[in-house]
Amino acid sequence: MDKMVAGHSVAAWKKSGIGALVGAIVGAGTVAGLMHVAGTDFIDAMGGSRVALAGVAILYLLMAAFVGFGLAAPRTGARLLNVADADELREERAGMGRSVIVMGAIGAALLALALARTPSFPTGPVPAQAAAAVLALVITGGVAASWAWRRQYDELNRQLGIEGGYWAFGLSWIGLTLWGAADFLGLGPALTAIDVVTTLAAMMLVGAFVAQIREGRPSSPKPDALRA
Repeated sequence: MDKMVAGHSVAAWKKSGIGALVGAIVGAGTVAGLMHVAGTDFIDAMGGSRVALAGVAILYLLMAAFVGFGLAAPRTGARLLNVADADELREERAGMGRSVIVMGAIGAALLALALARTPSFPTGPVPAQAAAAVLALVITGGVAASWAWRRQYDELNRQLGIEGGYWAFGLSWIGLTLWGAADFLGLGPALTAIDVVTTLAAMMLVGAFVAQIREGRPSSPKPDALRA
């Protein structure tokens, strides 16, 4: 029994590592490609803070695309996503479908914000009012959806959400406090409002990843397999 669990754990972690590596390569390639298409002048006009926010936005959109692809093609998706097999992916279709909507909406809102036309970025392709409207719509819709979906999550997913939020808050507090203090004391780069948005969005992803690792999600075998 112990050998079976250990073997499953190693295989699951190996699969998770390969999936993360593939995701990192695709993400880096996508960001690099988009930066090349945008051109040096446009990227320079955006500035580092906007580029960082756009990068985080693209990560959200890519994650939504990956999960959406997995739901559309369960057999292939099971090899890329953090699930045991295609059957588990089908069983989790409803929850993962909600994740696709949430990640896609957040990514779109962050990207609109990064490309918003402001006095410091007059060539921005998205009107500031439109970016604000998209952000307000996503936040309002997210709050409403969270309330409507509150009874549709099982205990494990609730715990993952709570722990992910805990880690996201803790890491954000540490990072922003140190960065803000360094800026205030003249010992580091300036902390702008958009940097705060980027940090919070990025730490949401990091927090979710840490929570899954701590809960043993990548190495959780199915109960039926353990009984065998």
